[in-house]
Amino acid sequence: MLRRLLPTLLALVCFLIDTTVLPMIYQGPYAVPLTVVLILCIGMILGRMRGLLYGTLTGLLVDITTGTLGMMTFFYMAVGFMIGLIVYEPAPRVVSSRRKQRRRILWQMAWVFALYSAGELALFVIQYFNTAAFQPVYLLNIVIRGVICTVLTMLFKPLLAQILVGRSPVQAAPRIREVKNF
Repeated sequence: MLRRLLPTLLALVCFLIDTTVLPMIYQGPYAVPLTVVLILCIGMILGRMRGLLYGTLTGLLVDITTGTLGMMTFFYMAVGFMIGLIVYEPAPRVVSSRRKQRRRILWQMAWVFALYSAGELALFVIQYFNTAAFQPVYLLNIVIRGVICTVLTMLFKPLLAQILVGRSPVQAAPRIREVKNF
């Protein structure tokens, strides 16, 4: 029962932290919402439908409190669904070598960065058509926020996998020594 309620509680806590605590601590251009990090992790761990569900929940909460009229809902929904569609694997995967495990983690990092940056770029285009203000530093800020989001997502993913599912998302295969000669 608790494992079913825990993603909802974590989403609400991250939303509260994003809207009340973080604006008082830091309001700079490199602030990454923790709810996006949580949605990315949920999509990677629990799948596309739960990523979509929790993306909708937190996106609606953000839109209600900030008055952005559905922009953040669509962004969170799309990111949660797409990362779950691309990266999610229903069974824990046994990786045969460290090299394949590193390659898989880099592949996940590339997708997290690409999806978050694409969403930020779409929000930037909407902002440009509203304000007609463009400076190249905006694109640099999108890249930096994408890197920060990728690092936070990959740091929190093993912890959230342990909490939400009770297992590690990737397990390394045990090394077996072969005897070739007698």
